[in-house]
Amino acid sequence: MNRLTVLFCAAVCAIALALSASPASAGSDCCSAPPASTEQPADLALNTLVKGNSAFAVKLYQQLGKAGGNLFFSPFSVSSALGMTFAGARENTAAEMKAALSFALDQEQLHDSFRQLNEKLASVANNDGQKLNIANGLCLTGGDVSEEFKALLQKNYGAELFAGDLEKINGWVKTKTESKIEKILEMLDPDSVCVLLNAIYFKGIWESQFDEKQTKEAPFRLSETENVNVPFMYQKASFRLIEKDDFQAIAMPYKGKSLSMIAVLPQKVDGLAGLEKDLSPEKIEAWLAELDSASEETVKLYLPKFKFETGYDLVSAFTALGMKDAFDTVGAADFSGMGWPKGKLWISQIKHKAFVEVNEEGTEAAAATAVEMATKSISMDPVFKADRPFIFMIRDNSIGSILFMGRVANPAGK
Repeated sequence: MNRLTVLFCAAVCAIALALSASPASAGSDCCSAPPASTEQPADLALNTLVKGNSAFAVKLYQQLGKAGGNLFFSPFSVSSALGMTFAGARENTAAEMKAALSFALDQEQLHDSFRQLNEKLASVANNDGQKLNIANGLCLTGGDVSEEFKALLQKNYGAELFAGDLEKINGWVKTKTESKIEKILEMLDPDSVCVLLNAIYFKGIWESQFDEKQTKEAPFRLSETENVNVPFMYQKASFRLIEKDDFQAIAMPYKGKSLSMIAVLPQKVDGLAGLEKDLSPEKIEAWLAELDSASEETVKLYLPKFKFETGYDLVSAFTALGMKDAFDTVGAADFSGMGWPKGKLWISQIKHKAFVEVNEEGTEAAAATAVEMATKSISMDPVFKADRPFIFMIRDNSIGSILFMGRVANPAGK
């Protein structure tokens, strides 16, 4: 079956295009430039993109979270890969993708804003000594796309263009994620035209590192009746912390403080489901704004070490979000912006793989909670003890972009 395949890998999104007949020529008739846009100030457009990406992160979290267990993905990587795909979408196909991905900009502004966002994220992280690699690629696997589409990807996404097969694609992913994601695709469709790829790799060192000598085995409460013993890291240091009736939230900065891990911990062991049910972009924004404005205070922090990998097929999630024409194999899909006639290209699968490891030194992630009343110590210092399932995010503080998002249901990874 012919198709356009989107693959997302903890740090990697890939999209494979396929055709039902012989490859079409990349003519200008079916790859007309997107309509001219009304100009906005660059910073306003960038903020609009970041806000939309955050809204999409919450929507995708809610879809993927239905399965239960540990959860980890990179909404930034998914948005980037599908942003490149959106560049070739037209008419209703484009409208449905725009709504599902919470894109609030027109084509021209959107892709230019992605260019600015990629540049700023890499610059801020690397200036603070953190390692944040973002890579995009277009692998031609059996056909071609228009020169206009290639030029757009190169200009706005810095996409690497290359021809290859399954081995070449998986090798690209492995290299870009520093071997954390070894394989994104199991197979290519016989009629595959190309694969669009996005990879993000992050390695951050804590601003205040944990002392390994303080790491001790302790119970993590999976539920009211079930525990699992895992290594808990401990430190007493200054952090931004907010406490509410139903949750605590803490910001744990990486060195330089341009990026942070945010942990949202329900007060009750069984409180995560309630937090997730009411999760919304507005609430996330409010939590982060309150954390940003909070004063640092001395906190006794207990955080479990954890390491796990995740993998997702995102077609059903995007279908549930209203993106339907893009997967239509009988003519509704319109990717004529890639140089193919309407109905000849469609998305057949969306895959996502992610990796995360949190330890005393910091966090390593490629793509990329539970709950009872927190016990107070006898001293006056507040305690943040993540000994029950919790939500966590890795975000850029200066721009507000959520790079990774997840849920720790069981640090043991079972």
